Amino acid sequence: MSLKILVVDDASFTRDLIKRSVRKSFPGTTVEEAVNGRKAQQLLQKIQFDMVLCDWEMPEMTGVELLKWCREQPQYAKEAVPFVMITSRGDKSHVVEAVQSGVTDYLGKPFSAEQLNQKIISAAKKHGIEKKLSAGANGKAAAKTAPSSGGVATASLDVLMGGASKAPKNSSPKIVNPTAPTPDVAIKDVKIPTLVRFEGKQFRCMVVKFSKNEATVLIKSDDVIPQVLGQAVLDLEFDKKVNRLNYFIQSVATTDKKHDSAFLTVTLGLIDQDAEKEAFVKALFESL
Repeated sequence: MSLKILVVDDASFTRDLIKRSVRKSFPGTTVEEAVNGRKAQQLLQKIQFDMVLCDWEMPEMTGVELLKWCREQPQYAKEAVPFVMITSRGDKSHVVEAVQSGVTDYLGKPFSAEQLNQKIISAAKKHGIEKKLSAGANGKAAAKTAPSSGGVATASLDVLMGGASKAPKNSSPKIVNPTAPTPDVAIKDVKIPTLVRFEGKQFRCMVVKFSKNEATVLIKSDDVIPQVLGQAVLDLEFDKKVNRLNYFIQSVATTDKKHDSAFLTVTLGLIDQDAEKEAFVKALFESL
């Protein structure tokens, strides 16, 4: 019998990203999804899942509230079912709270497909269900052969700028924005120094354009290229409060026509859909 995994996240982009990665790396796995903790709770009562991959910040019921509820149910006790928390809230207090509530493992956003696969394999091994995970596919082989599609590309600037001779066969000859811009969205020119995190790398950056659903940042590439459609976490401050906002990478470009330019502009699309973060972004935008 194959492994049954429940993916819980209020952002459809993140759910789709996780589902695609799991189904590609572990094709024998059954994947269901829920848009928040309350919906997940209903599914968990109807279906016996073997693993839960859950976001922390969600409306109606948070990830840690769902985790605590699960651990109160005999069929979802800590020793019975692995629960992996996936979130940008990586400060010590939140990690401690998750551990005390019975979390199996913790995966910080942004993450790569390879990092996600390793967490799934590790959680399955801890609970002795790796055979279910590899049903229909070799789990270890899948983890090794799955492309590292996460936020740091392995391609060089030459490839990204159209070096066809070195580009992989499935690479696009140039970086394009995969989503059509919204013409009626107001975008402000700003200069906000802050931090942005792509998978495995943190950058000091300057936010140069900002709207309620997009942000364009200027970074020094340092030979590391963020990957289009990867994830990013951007720190933004307003009214003495720092919020970690989850974005996906819409486009990457050099600041000039030189292939070896040290600086890149990265356009980010907002993933977060909870009311608190939307209110924060709106207030920040209106204050600029």
